[in-house]
Amino acid sequence: MKIRRLIRSLSAFFTELSMAMLKAVVTSVVLGAVVVSVMQYMGVPVPSAHDLIGGLSRLAHVLS
Repeated sequence: MKIRRLIRSLSAFFTELSMAMLKAVVTSVVLGAVVVSVMQYMGVPVPSAHDLIGGLSRLAHVLS
């Protein structure tokens, strides 16, 4: 009986955690798109997605 309650509570915890992570990712993507759009509208040079991913991969390589 206690094991079932433990499994149920862990399942609820992981469901809430995954929903919070999904909301954070969606919010970050939307906010990033708005910021990039505003920067482009103002004439600020914005690096391409390929350049950003290359920078992230170099950073990950340095940190590992």
